[in-house]
Amino acid sequence: MRVVQKPPCLQALSFPGLHPAIKTFAHHGILQDAIFDQAFAYLGGTSLGRQFGVPARRGTNPGAGIGDLQRGITSYIPKISKRPVQRRDRCLALILFHGANALAVLSSTTECPSAERIEKELGPKLSVDAEILTPRSPGWEEEVVARSSAPRIHPSFVLSVHVATAEDVEAVVKYANHIHTPFLAVSGAHGWPTDMNRLQGGIQINLRKLNTTRISQDGDTAAVAGGTLQHEAVRSLYAQGKKMAGPLLGGGHSMLQGQHGFAADNLVSARLVLANGSAVTVSATENPDLFWAIRGAGHNFGIATSLRVKVYDASKDWTLLTFVFTQDKLEAYFDTWNALEAEHDDAGGLLVLNGLFARNPAADAINPVIILQIFYTGDDNPLVDIYRDAFLALRPLVNTSVSSIAYVGLYKAGGLDISSSVCRKNENLAGFPNSVARWHAGAMRKGFNLFAELTADETFNTSAFILESYGRHGVRAVPPNENAVAPEERTLHLLGSPLLWWVGHDPKNREKAVSYGKRMQDAVRGSNPPHAYVNYAVGTEPLDEMYGRDEERIERLRRLKREYDPLNRFGFYNPIS
Repeated sequence: MRVVQKPPCLQALSFPGLHPAIKTFAHHGILQDAIFDQAFAYLGGTSLGRQFGVPARRGTNPGAGIGDLQRGITSYIPKISKRPVQRRDRCLALILFHGANALAVLSSTTECPSAERIEKELGPKLSVDAEILTPRSPGWEEEVVARSSAPRIHPSFVLSVHVATAEDVEAVVKYANHIHTPFLAVSGAHGWPTDMNRLQGGIQINLRKLNTTRISQDGDTAAVAGGTLQHEAVRSLYAQGKKMAGPLLGGGHSMLQGQHGFAADNLVSARLVLANGSAVTVSATENPDLFWAIRGAGHNFGIATSLRVKVYDASKDWTLLTFVFTQDKLEAYFDTWNALEAEHDDAGGLLVLNGLFARNPAADAINPVIILQIFYTGDDNPLVDIYRDAFLALRPLVNTSVSSIAYVGLYKAGGLDISSSVCRKNENLAGFPNSVARWHAGAMRKGFNLFAELTADETFNTSAFILESYGRHGVRAVPPNENAVAPEERTLHLLGSPLLWWVGHDPKNREKAVSYGKRMQDAVRGSNPPHAYVNYAVGTEPLDEMYGRDEERIERLRRLKREYDPLNRFGFYNPIS
């Protein structure tokens, strides 16, 4: 599905040409009345329309609307029904695509809804505690515009609704559909896919007031509201002696996956607001197909207002080992890492490796250094001594150990918490991810050299190149068909990506960052089919690179997308369509 937005307040959409999708499009009711009629009428004046016998019409009746378009398009299906299926579907797709572009042209003088109009009409539909912010409101820049990847990623909003209840979310979605305006739900505003830049003149649905974490009576699960940030859930659960896995809808790598699997593997149920504004519960017994899909591709299907997740005992403390190496140890560093993982299964306990290329002039004034953090829990972890001794044998420049770290303080101890540089806002951020089963030292050397070359420019000298291994045993114990997490995510467990930061709007800096980022990505990939973790994907990756190369799985996701979001309202975060 392709979305055309010109002007920003309207969406013209085309479908992949399948007849069931056309019927859904024709009577769905989100785009309606004159919009349908105008698109079809204009189509008759194009060469493609004439090719299929669509009459050019003047002075059309705007009230004809949905039924007119439905009758019109379905009447032409017999004209091409005898063609081979692939050719027929392609023709229908082209017809709708041209109609979509026609609508974009015809609508270019349409007046977009103003913030004042939306506030006046939508306000009475919301709960007492909901808030509406407009560009004139105090805090607009800090609460709406600011993002971790801005200004490179810059969705624009007519206004922002800080919803206070799940019913508020339903009301906003229904109203946005009624006025043909795109919307985007946000909580931490850390997303960086380029798809977000297509959202212009939309409504932001800010979920931050939906911020509660409640443990069930049996202590095995917790209900986490949709606007809760990771660190807030961790803190709340730890106060009650529990912990949970990490960010969820895209799969969810976390410190706990070595034992408990991905965060998506730990979802028990959820409440979703769908594209039409209705709310449903999804679980293994309610809407099971949709439950399968949101665990790995959830950004495509709805707004999660509440998630019930499994929780675990958090009584054990953690230890953090840190090593810093100079660049001449790079090959030995990766060879050692590979050898340890090949020889030792991680089933014995939680052990996480977090590596990094970064500038540290105090350690090396010329080149970036290579860092390794090893996080582990428990005094009886059988792998700790083996890993420690192997990396000590490389004679690191720095070697430190911090013990007795409570789980609630683990991310801060590792420099990964909400106050760290990773979460800074209003600095351009671009990632170029790749997942592999083992490091290729020669390829990583090429990537390192490019990273060193780029970060020699002070514009980019706060950038980093992350190297992550969160654990294998727990995620591989879950059958690949259990949910929509790409099977490659379970087998290609090593995540690597340059994270490039720079400040300002200079297009030359952005061009340089993208050029180097792609070159680094290509250098470390080698000859294997590429895979990118969907929550790290930048938005230019092909579908199978993010959601897996199993065609049946992809088609299942597409079928569910057509069923639950036929107009691609949730199309701004690595969309399936």
